[in-house]
Amino acid sequence: MNRFALPAALIAAAALSACSHDSNGFPGGDPKRTVDATDYTVTRTVTATEYSVPNQLLFSTDSAEVLPTGHKILAEIADVAKHTGTAPIEIDGFTDTVGPKRYNKKLSVARAESVASELTSQGVDAGRIKAQGFGETELAVPTPDQTDEAKNRRVVVRIAAN
Repeated sequence: MNRFALPAALIAAAALSACSHDSNGFPGGDPKRTVDATDYTVTRTVTATEYSVPNQLLFSTDSAEVLPTGHKILAEIADVAKHTGTAPIEIDGFTDTVGPKRYNKKLSVARAESVASELTSQGVDAGRIKAQGFGETELAVPTPDQTDEAKNRRVVVRIAAN
């Protein structure tokens, strides 16, 4: 599956629990609509629906174990995924620039895999999912090395359009 390139400018804030659903059943309705200040983003394009979730909503610092708040968010994403038939799902993990690059890469992979596991446990077919980590290579907010920037620590789930 090819990665769906979406500009960082499309990242807005929205919380699934506070989102309305549009006529296609996608949380968030208007893809550029900011719904809440929790920094959860839902963006729809012609090729995919993208869910960008900051790590603090999914994981504790330096951990790949999904938090209780993350279970709720991922259950909602899984519900949407289950209604998209066999559309491919891509899960990308990212980090900030604090710490060694090699460690950040491993952490981003572990977090993407944890999200994939959670979606699978919610009934999403594992064969549809590709989990990968990018470490600090695709920063949402460009920063110098060793900069603690929360917006760079995120997991993005993309569900391809049918």
